[in-house]
Amino acid sequence: MNGQLEFPLKATRRVAINVTQLVRTVRETLEANLDEFWVVGEVSNARLAPSNHFYFTLKDARNSIAAVMFNAAYRKLRFRVEDGMEIVVRGRVNLYEVRGALQFYAEEIEPRGAGALQVAFEQLKRRLGAEGLFDQARKRRLPLLPRTVGIVTALGGAGLRDMLRILIDRYPNLHIIVRPTRVQGHGAAIEVAAAIEDLNLDGRAEVIIAGRGGGSLEDLWAFNEEIVARAIYHSAIPLVSAVGHEIDYTIADFVADLRAPTPTAAAQMVVPEKAELLRRVEETLAALTGAIESAAASRRREIDHFGARLRDPGNLIRQARQRVDEAAGELRGAVNWRFDDARRRVGELGGRVASPLAIAREGRLRASQMALRLAQALHERANPLRLAVAEISARLDEVNLRAALAVRRTRVETLARRLETAVGSTIATRRMRLGGIGRELDAVSPLKVLERGYAVVVRHRDGTAVVDASAVEVGDELDIRLRRGRLSARTIGREV
Repeated sequence: MNGQLEFPLKATRRVAINVTQLVRTVRETLEANLDEFWVVGEVSNARLAPSNHFYFTLKDARNSIAAVMFNAAYRKLRFRVEDGMEIVVRGRVNLYEVRGALQFYAEEIEPRGAGALQVAFEQLKRRLGAEGLFDQARKRRLPLLPRTVGIVTALGGAGLRDMLRILIDRYPNLHIIVRPTRVQGHGAAIEVAAAIEDLNLDGRAEVIIAGRGGGSLEDLWAFNEEIVARAIYHSAIPLVSAVGHEIDYTIADFVADLRAPTPTAAAQMVVPEKAELLRRVEETLAALTGAIESAAASRRREIDHFGARLRDPGNLIRQARQRVDEAAGELRGAVNWRFDDARRRVGELGGRVASPLAIAREGRLRASQMALRLAQALHERANPLRLAVAEISARLDEVNLRAALAVRRTRVETLARRLETAVGSTIATRRMRLGGIGRELDAVSPLKVLERGYAVVVRHRDGTAVVDASAVEVGDELDIRLRRGRLSARTIGREV
């Protein structure tokens, strides 16, 4: 064919056909003359239809072609085909009759470069990680000494034999529940997930080991399936993933509460060795016994010490009574001194401040003087009035002046009462001022300062109060006045 398609459409006579016949003829010619192809291209416009048929465009730098992979083939893919991915597709070209469009029907898709399983692994890892299935915060600690261990693996495998040997050797009393399942091949992931769910429903296991021995990526693929990852994530029992060898990593390892590099290591992680536990218990018992004995000895020493101090309780009582008597005497002396000091201060204040009686006498004297001056003023003012009255009486003999005199007398009496009230108010005000002055004097009295712990220092040679250290010479004698008593001192040094 030399890369060309030959269409046997030559006719001996001229015949017209409709479009459907033309399209069908082209489709049948393509089916009859073209085999399957492996085509390399980049994916774009990828979408999954409600019918689960997968539609996409396969393109290179110059051309593109519409492509479809039907549901039966698409379900077999181990990875998700995404826009921008470069793939190798196996299929054949045909004509879609409805639109008369050329279309590629894909039967198999492989990622170009990395293998399909590796691409599927990375895609699922990114997606589950974004959902939070790998978060360290949700991972739980394993029980210290579980009474029952559940194992999800295949019967007859080397991994199961190794785990049983380690578990029984380390702790013979351990109860083991083996939930057998296929761990390889089509449908194995569904069985592994079901086994994990069964152990959770059973509820006896305190920890679960799920895994198998080593193998290829294809052999271990059941533990890379999403259904297994979600079963581990939803397990209410802590789970240890033990898949393959130390270099093998699966999705189950990232979701599990703990990853073991091998099934043997998983058994060692789950159950401590009984002999080692007994040794640790004996060491802890010895340490606790020593601590208890040391604490008891310390308490005995304290009791002996207190016993030596409390041999004669009567002596302690007598000493306490004596201290009470001494304190009572000191208290009485302090009270008496306080009263004497108060009397003395009142006397000193009385010498400097006039008594209320003297102030009252002075007030009365001033009131008398004011009354005298008022009387004189009234007399002086009354003389002109008398003259005026005399003149008026000479002209108005018929007028009765008694009423006018009564009014004037009433006014004079009113003025006298006001004067007496003013004098009394003045005396009360002066008495209140005197009390306030007494309280102010008591507040600023040096004796009050002395009661707060301060002292008054006086230079002996001239009797002046010392308020500056530079005014005192070394060797000067000082009199120090305290709240109670005085002290004589000599200056041996100063600091200015």
